[in-house]
Amino acid sequence: MPSTVYKGDIAEVTFAPETGLVIRGGTDAVMTLATSDDITTITFSAEANSALFHKDFTNATCDTNHTSGLSNGVTTSVRHITMADTSLIQVGMGVSGVSGIPVGATVVAVNAVAFTLSADTTATLTNTTLTFDAGGELRYPKNMLVGSQVIWEKATSALDDSDLPNSGSGGKIFTIVENSGTTIKITPAMTSNGVLGTGDNLHILPYKTPPIDVDSSSAISGTPATESCKIDQFLGIASAITLPETKIDLKRYHVVGLGRDTSVQVPGKIITEGGSFEVNMHTARWLKYCLGNELMSKAQFTLDSDLTPTLTNATSVGQSNIVVSAAGADVVPGTYIEIHDSATVPIVSDHEPDGGEWLGNFNDAKFDTAAAVEVRRILGVSSVDNTLYLDEPLKYAHAAGTTCEIRKFGDADTNPVTISSNTITNPITHLLFSRSTLPSFCLEVSQRRRDLDSDASTTDGLVGDTKELTRVYRGCKVTDFSMTTDNDAAVRLSVNFNSALCYTDTGRLEATPLTRYGAHRMFDDTANTDLKRLESGIGVGTQKPFMFYNGSIQLGGVQVAQIFSFTLNGTTGMVGHHTIAGSSQAAASTATDQVPFAGSRNVSLMVEGQTTYDMTIEIAVDDPVFFHKMRTGTEFSTNTDGTGANRVLIEFEKNLIGSTAADKSEKMLLIVDDFYIVEAPIQIPEDKGIVKSTLRIMPKAVKVIARDTLHKY
Repeated sequence: MPSTVYKGDIAEVTFAPETGLVIRGGTDAVMTLATSDDITTITFSAEANSALFHKDFTNATCDTNHTSGLSNGVTTSVRHITMADTSLIQVGMGVSGVSGIPVGATVVAVNAVAFTLSADTTATLTNTTLTFDAGGELRYPKNMLVGSQVIWEKATSALDDSDLPNSGSGGKIFTIVENSGTTIKITPAMTSNGVLGTGDNLHILPYKTPPIDVDSSSAISGTPATESCKIDQFLGIASAITLPETKIDLKRYHVVGLGRDTSVQVPGKIITEGGSFEVNMHTARWLKYCLGNELMSKAQFTLDSDLTPTLTNATSVGQSNIVVSAAGADVVPGTYIEIHDSATVPIVSDHEPDGGEWLGNFNDAKFDTAAAVEVRRILGVSSVDNTLYLDEPLKYAHAAGTTCEIRKFGDADTNPVTISSNTITNPITHLLFSRSTLPSFCLEVSQRRRDLDSDASTTDGLVGDTKELTRVYRGCKVTDFSMTTDNDAAVRLSVNFNSALCYTDTGRLEATPLTRYGAHRMFDDTANTDLKRLESGIGVGTQKPFMFYNGSIQLGGVQVAQIFSFTLNGTTGMVGHHTIAGSSQAAASTATDQVPFAGSRNVSLMVEGQTTYDMTIEIAVDDPVFFHKMRTGTEFSTNTDGTGANRVLIEFEKNLIGSTAADKSEKMLLIVDDFYIVEAPIQIPEDKGIVKSTLRIMPKAVKVIARDTLHKY
């Protein structure tokens, strides 16, 4: 019997880093501004870039027969039009041609071989060219961008200086309060008005902005589950998760002279805090979001790809798109680009970076800098030039002419990571460390009462209706974490995080109910092949976690042989801030609002504070050496001694799978360069058994080197 309640076994959780987007005036689309009260509406027209907009297109393989009709595989009709590929056709699209198609005709049905027109065809044609009106919508789900912030870049006088982020009369950042189809609405109102010029560019900032899905299209036509974002990464081997549920901070007032009961109640700010999950670590991926920064080993330079574009323009910190010298047919969404920048950048902040460069090895004794080798997943390729849209903003600036290499799963000529016959080749080595910022991420959560995909369910409330509930938690950042293992368990990472706001697919509450958002289902449609599993971060054979018996610990140059457990705790000092928007917002919100009150009552900023780390290691005492180090206040500092001998090194290495070479194993190394032991108790146990000591260690900072099959975290 089909379930009539929501069940945990058919819930799905995926994640992705957040990223920005630039819409270029005149290049990607024409933008026209119109202001009413505190809201400025940006209307897109003449859309040219199909990576960002669902622009009109043509197909030259269309056949019609206005006398005897054509078959769609089920029925024969003069309204059926067959074509070589119907994958881009959607119900509701307008259709036109030189002849044979009535004016105003639209698509009313589509399958793998044909689509059905809303009116009879008027001519018999073979391989005729038809034009399909796709609507020109921005490829974001309706109101998914509510709460994201935007700034303007000026090239012409059509954009007033007062609307810029960096002029004396400007300094403005705007907030999106609605996005739907071909419009975006922002607040406060702009001074500029009318049609903007070429080069007047709209920058949607990364925080609270999910990655664009270049295959997304508006579900306004009634076709279900066509809206989506590229939130398709494997969360991890999660044993528990708590969502940051939305809460209303209700203000209650007692009024003098009106008795003892509450007289006035007013909803205040909206809070989405308290998220957490625990994963058994099969990779070090989530330590990036706990520490903040990721670079790749220069060893990748030796893996030649047959796709080696260069950067056409210099890039800046925070940029979410790059322009390259060439983007051929093999550069497609889902491929990865490595920026092979050999310029070194500091990875420490507590002292001068004078300790040498990380060369990409696990045994580098002391290093304070690393080459600025960044890797990004390509979300899309502009249809008008060689602009690539990246899944995460760049952390570093790179010079024009810098060599890049493309890695494409399944294309051996690009030398990507591969897993064949259970054997890993070309694994990636990552360096993780903390600096000034943490990356934000978004979490897609879908729950249903039947095991059906988003586009396979009815919306009639009957037995075939999954009643799918899809939410996207945006603007998520880690607040604290705990990494631990003991002598009988996997290495576990518990992560606590807060979210800025929550988007909810409310299509089922509309007058004509439909599921708008197509949720990702990890092993049903998102990672349902070996190559897709690699892309999502759960390659075949890599799903087993690091175990306690894979580990070893060095403490102050001493290999500690008898360890019962260790725990590393960290806090990021993350604080969310509600701010006054500077304009009036809707006082009420309806059930169909994807983000209530246009996001005006949610967190607008989430800012990192000071980081702190502490570590405990429980050992069997066979020598009081660490007790003596503690009581004499010995400082362990690689920066001071210059040898790297006094570090904490915690290493985990998985057993080799298949014929994987020893230097290609999955491995994780935690490095603490500077620390004190502040507690080293040696008590007499009541059970007369083994004497244990729980060492408490206070590190300055933590670095991680990890090798696995993920091109980036």
